[in-house]
Amino acid sequence: MICKKMSVGVIVLVASACLLATNNFLAYALATASSSLTKSQNLSFTVGNEKLEPQELPEFLHPYHSRSFELTEVTLSDPSLKCNRGISYGSLDHQVLDVWSTSAPSTSDDDDDGDRTSLAPVVVFLHGGGWDWGYKEYVGFCSRNVCGDDGQAIMVAPSYRVGKGESQAWPQSRDDILEVLHWVKNNVAEHGGDPTKIIIAGHSAGGHLAACVGLDPPLLKSSGLDPNVIKALFLISCPLGIRAEDFFLALSKRKWLWKISGPIAKLLYRRVVLKVLRPVVGNASDTDMASMLNAANDASPLCRVKELQKQGLDVDQEIPSVHYFYANQKDFPICHPQVKELRYILTDSKVQVWEIPVIGHFESHFSLIDPKCVWNAALRQQLAKI
Repeated sequence: MICKKMSVGVIVLVASACLLATNNFLAYALATASSSLTKSQNLSFTVGNEKLEPQELPEFLHPYHSRSFELTEVTLSDPSLKCNRGISYGSLDHQVLDVWSTSAPSTSDDDDDGDRTSLAPVVVFLHGGGWDWGYKEYVGFCSRNVCGDDGQAIMVAPSYRVGKGESQAWPQSRDDILEVLHWVKNNVAEHGGDPTKIIIAGHSAGGHLAACVGLDPPLLKSSGLDPNVIKALFLISCPLGIRAEDFFLALSKRKWLWKISGPIAKLLYRRVVLKVLRPVVGNASDTDMASMLNAANDASPLCRVKELQKQGLDVDQEIPSVHYFYANQKDFPICHPQVKELRYILTDSKVQVWEIPVIGHFESHFSLIDPKCVWNAALRQQLAKI
């Protein structure tokens, strides 16, 4: 009788731990699943006199969408910056990008001989939106501090495949980023950028995609890209793994505890978390569970880095430095344990972590408006090194 009570107690404690471990992300998942999708008349889909294709956004994204567009609208009118918009990087309609730079280009007429001394490093900045929504204009406002007054960098802001509340975007979304890197390789010098000095940045889903590409040197090589040109990753409030084990790291890292709690955690993962991961793993109504779990495995950088390590790759040498940022209040709870796990796999010096003194998942992105923000300061230091 006592043993039975103890077993029940353990199960209750484990279930509570599971819920606490993902409370904010589950809230996001539930908001995504229950929020109505609407082309609200109060939302603008025009930025800089360019009318964009309206997306049926969930209501909780409306404030983020509006503020991002407003900030980018202001940035487009900044005379110290220029933006070449809507450049095609592939054959598909959504494969377009914007190139941001200072008004005074860093290139010179002497670059015809291949000299790169006057070319600026390139920051490829990927927008967020839960893999389902979003626009490249969500990150346009970041160009003010990324490019700097002195043309310290060129910023490339691409669109990529999103699910739009209906379809599975993965792996096309990841492959789009590879296509963007090919475009950078072949064309960015014409815009004053150095294709051998690239930093990949991203917020939320964009940070996840940046990690999926930047932390996988074999993937880059197989795509005809040189992994050595990726000098650093600047990731903001993004998942580094989307398997059940990654969402419940506090439990899964202890084998005895995972043996007890695993079934409960996995049930919670399949019933709730997989719904918000639909644009990555697919929909349960038309995709079998095995395929969904395989997609989650493929889209988990933590899993991939461990696999590469087991295959004998010196991940600490082959993988670029990682700079990870998240809000110190009310951001996704997965941020801290997952980046801690990445530091464990690599080294503390390879993975730098900052808590941004703001409240909320979206505010971690908007903090980049401030030139004194830790993200901008760290970026300037990294750009000076490369």
